[in-house]
Amino acid sequence: MNMLLRMSLRCSVQAASRSFGRVFALGTLAILVGCAAPPQRNLEESASVAWPSFAAPQAAERVYRVDTAASELRIRVDPEGAMARLGHSHIIGGSVLSGMVVLGDGHRSARLDLRLDASALEVDRPQWRAEAGLKAELDEAAISGTRDNMLGERVLDAKRHPEIAIRSIGVEGPAWLPDVTVRIRVRGQVREVVVPVAVKLAGTRLTASGMLDLLQSDFGIEPFSTAGGALRVSDRMRIRFRIIAENAAGQ
Repeated sequence: MNMLLRMSLRCSVQAASRSFGRVFALGTLAILVGCAAPPQRNLEESASVAWPSFAAPQAAERVYRVDTAASELRIRVDPEGAMARLGHSHIIGGSVLSGMVVLGDGHRSARLDLRLDASALEVDRPQWRAEAGLKAELDEAAISGTRDNMLGERVLDAKRHPEIAIRSIGVEGPAWLPDVTVRIRVRGQVREVVVPVAVKLAGTRLTASGMLDLLQSDFGIEPFSTAGGALRVSDRMRIRFRIIAENAAGQ
């Protein structure tokens, strides 16, 4: 269940020596869901694909509604280049996922329709950074600046595009680790990726988790760079997700 989205952010970075004494702004994308391998892309990677329709649930199907409070998304973005040591890695995420998973006859009939609330994304909770092996806390001004840039017009443009959307178009592989083909829409750009998703069904609860890499540039976002490219935000983002959904009908 790819979950999945691509996203970008800007972060404030201080120079290491006093002679620099200035702050660099970095930008990076944030979004949703899949595998440790590089993202699967085709030769027409720069072209947006069509946004798929989503069939309404039928009487015989089970509908699982995403528990937003229990579900979680985390996205890591890193600096790179010869001056990368002057930058900071960032963890973006939170309980921002909503939507549904529909199960019919067999797991290959499953389909999902998900939304990610871009405006609710958080940046650099100390716990997230500690779990990622990063310095636990950053300056509050740098964090707020990063979030403002992420939601701004040049990155997620959250005022005009408040949601990131994810829909599945196919499921293959075993029920316990299916490959879910999804399309992700960010800023009106739609990309297709295949996401291995670990799935567990227990009673009325469905849990799906996974990891994937996405590229900012696939969604028309140019990663920020400065100093002639010696300090820049990596195009690649690593996304981890856990979706917990409940079948309200208890079926």
